[in-house]
Amino acid sequence: MLRPTRRGAVRRRPSAPGTSMRLNGRRGPLKDVRVRQAVMLGVDRSALAKVAGKDLPFQPKVLGNHFFMPDQEGYQDNSGGFGKRDTARAEQLLDAAGWRDNGPGKQRTKDGRQLTLDYVLPSDTAGLAMDQAKLTQQMLGEIGVSVELRKVPSNDYFDKYIHRSNYDLSQFRQVDQVFRSEAYGGYRTPQGDNTFTNHGGVSSPEVDALLLEASRTTDAARQIALYNKADAAVWRLGHSLPLYQRPQIFAVRKGLANFGPTGLGSEQLADAGWLK
Repeated sequence: MLRPTRRGAVRRRPSAPGTSMRLNGRRGPLKDVRVRQAVMLGVDRSALAKVAGKDLPFQPKVLGNHFFMPDQEGYQDNSGGFGKRDTARAEQLLDAAGWRDNGPGKQRTKDGRQLTLDYVLPSDTAGLAMDQAKLTQQMLGEIGVSVELRKVPSNDYFDKYIHRSNYDLSQFRQVDQVFRSEAYGGYRTPQGDNTFTNHGGVSSPEVDALLLEASRTTDAARQIALYNKADAAVWRLGHSLPLYQRPQIFAVRKGLANFGPTGLGSEQLADAGWLK
C-alpha cells in the first residue's frame, strides 16, 4: 500500500480518460444489441473498481458517462438501467435473443452454437488487468456466456486485433484524446471498411448527428446537453462499458509545492518550488 514517509508525501488526482470495456458489434453474438446489453448487465463494475483500488488508500470512481469524468463540468450518470449488475435482466435479454438456457454453470446455445466470446489481451498482461479479465470471465459465465481469454503479441494488440475488429471483448483507455470532440470517431457509424476509430462498429444516425453538432457548437451549455444526450443513446446501444476513473499518483519530497499529478489540468512548472 502507498504510504507517505517522513521525508515524502503521496499526491493523487483523478485522471482522464477512464478505463472501459469494449464490445465488438461487428461480428458474432455481439452483433445483437440484446447480447451486448446482457454482457453489460452481467458485469459488476463496482467489483472491478474494487480490484483496481486494492492496496491503494482510496477507491476508484465507477463511471456513468462516456464523455465526461466525475470531476468535470457537465458530468452526469446516463447509464440508466445498465449501470448496475442485473443477472436476471441479462438472462431475459439472452432468452429474447434466442440463446437457450441450459442450466446453472452451462453455456447457452443457439442453433447448435455455444455462446462464447473471446477477450483479447496483450501477451504481457499480468497483475491487475489479468485479475479483472478473470473476474469478468467468471461473472459472465454465471449468465451462460463463456469467455475465452486470448493473449496476443503485445506489439500486434492494437494494429492486428483492436484496429481490425479482431476481438469480442477488450479493455483499455483511450489516452490520445485531448479534446472531447476527438471522441466523435470512436462512436461514428463506420463506412465500409473505414471504422474511423469505432472499431466495435456500434453507432446510430442519432449518435452521429448529436456528436457532430456537439463538435461544431460554441455554446458550452448546449454542447454539454448534446454530449449527454448522445451518451444516453450510446449506453442503450451497448457500444462499450465505462468502468472506472483511474488516478494519477506522484510520490514527492515534502516541501515541494505546486508539483504533482495534473489530472484534468495542465502542468505549470513555473509555479513549482520549495517552501521556505
